[in-house]
Amino acid sequence: MRSWLVKVVAVLAALVLAACSGPPATNQTREPTPSWSTPSGTPFVTGQHTNVAYGTHKAQMMDLCYPPSRPTNTSGFLLIHGGGWSSGNKGDFAGLCATIARLGYVAATIDYRMFGDGATYADMLADIDLALATYRDVARTDGWPVTKVALLGASAGAHLSLMYAYTREPTLPIGFVVGMGSPTDFLDPAYLAAAGDAQYEQLTHLLGVSVTKDTVDQRRAAIEAASPAYRVTASAPPTILAHGSKDTLVPYSNAVLLSARLAAVGVPYELLTYPHSGHDLAADPDVNNRFLSLVLEYASRYLE
Repeated sequence: MRSWLVKVVAVLAALVLAACSGPPATNQTREPTPSWSTPSGTPFVTGQHTNVAYGTHKAQMMDLCYPPSRPTNTSGFLLIHGGGWSSGNKGDFAGLCATIARLGYVAATIDYRMFGDGATYADMLADIDLALATYRDVARTDGWPVTKVALLGASAGAHLSLMYAYTREPTLPIGFVVGMGSPTDFLDPAYLAAAGDAQYEQLTHLLGVSVTKDTVDQRRAAIEAASPAYRVTASAPPTILAHGSKDTLVPYSNAVLLSARLAAVGVPYELLTYPHSGHDLAADPDVNNRFLSLVLEYASRYLE
């Protein structure tokens, strides 16, 4: 890894420790985030191209963040927010977008159609297709050619990131994918044991067909098709998973099951376990330190 990146990791890790040093969060619906932020007083200034439409729907919008100087690489990150496929927006990753740009990569954070727009996961993956194509074209027009990209998402956005990376033929090659608190297996016995009406309603919207506790077996093929753990092949990109062992929204076993499938087909991966954290990954600053370093290690290895 380049020496300047090592220095930046140290600064960012210190910020994460400060941001996460309070008591563990108890709100399990809060979205997972390593709390990456920008040091105050930084001499770096990034460029932005905001509210770029990548389709005709009002939800199909993105913001791009550019490095302070021309990079030696032509790589980038596409950031996909969480929110249960029904809430959240591109602004949730605004700070991370700027931070990644300061590290020398072109970044973009996107909105996408959600349940309120009648969208299924297939529609959301189609939005990522359009977003990547627009991201590539707009960045090139702005003088920042991007030839390879990493996908990074949180919770529902992590599910979409993994699904896209494992199932689509992308406009831009995907160097690696990062999922924080990701649903990976909707047939996981631990997930089904804890599932209530809200989870089955989510599955119904996500798949576009009715799913209830009594119809899981009938819908098994459709549920598998929407679960990243069942879509892994040997050609899947390297994967980083970050998951709280005390997550009561998405059971930790989801991350373990996906890891086992990645290992079985020989795909490079890392599972970062947050032993004291729930869904928001807030109670393990030491693991956040490793997470920050690992993302940059993967970027150095698989994007450049």
